[in-house]
Amino acid sequence: MEAGKASRSAMGSGLLRAAHVREDRPPWILQDTLAARLLNATETQELEKEMATWTPEVRQAFRLSHAGRARLAEDVAIDGLAAGRRDYVLLGAGLDTFAWRHPRAGEFTVWEVDHPSTQAWKRAALRRPGIVAVAEPAHVRFVPADLATAAVRDLGLPDLATWNWLGVTMYLEPAATQAVLRAIAATSRGTTLVVNFLLAAGPLDPLARSVRDASAAAVAAAGEPVVATYTRDQAEDLLRTAGFSRIEMFDAAALRARYLPGRADLRLPGSTVIAVATV
Repeated sequence: MEAGKASRSAMGSGLLRAAHVREDRPPWILQDTLAARLLNATETQELEKEMATWTPEVRQAFRLSHAGRARLAEDVAIDGLAAGRRDYVLLGAGLDTFAWRHPRAGEFTVWEVDHPSTQAWKRAALRRPGIVAVAEPAHVRFVPADLATAAVRDLGLPDLATWNWLGVTMYLEPAATQAVLRAIAATSRGTTLVVNFLLAAGPLDPLARSVRDASAAAVAAAGEPVVATYTRDQAEDLLRTAGFSRIEMFDAAALRARYLPGRADLRLPGSTVIAVATV
């Protein structure tokens, strides 16, 4: 990521979540059009130009992947209310809009942790006229932090929470990812993490490989190169070694069964795997 600029991958993810509503027929996995409204016209045009090289199949796969992972994290957070998890930590929050969009967001304290440059950009975008009613509601806490260097345990985050760590591990060296996982696993029993991992190229089908390659090329061009990929077993082992006691893995087939039953027109890519891991 370029110094002083917001993350391009975070912007792209927000645009793709909104595109799911605009370009796919309902019912949708997630309805998040607010994320795209945070972008100004120039930012949107630049991102669309970069995405114009993708085939229709790859573009659809991207928007479904980004909508699906966000929906899963939000569902886990809502389910956690019954277990007493009233804090929701977004580690690398990007353009996530849960705190401003979800009808039950006010039941949480939402912790938005992100790189200072990206967070400053987002807070400014939220303050633009007509974007949201309240730019910084009372239930939101903003925590600027560079996860490549900052220790999660030193950020003053809650001890019992649902953690959303999506779209980040592929940009960190494995040792940095392991340190974050250990810090989260050292919190209170019942803490739950939703985290995704970019899969190594070997076993991928053609669509997943195309999505993986297109993603790697786009983020490298934006100065955010992919530095780590994992097999499914490696990702699960990383979580167990960190100290999580219960781990549920969601691949494309599991997400399709959960969110897209009977939707032959929509195809999720198998380029990532998502883990829901509980301390």
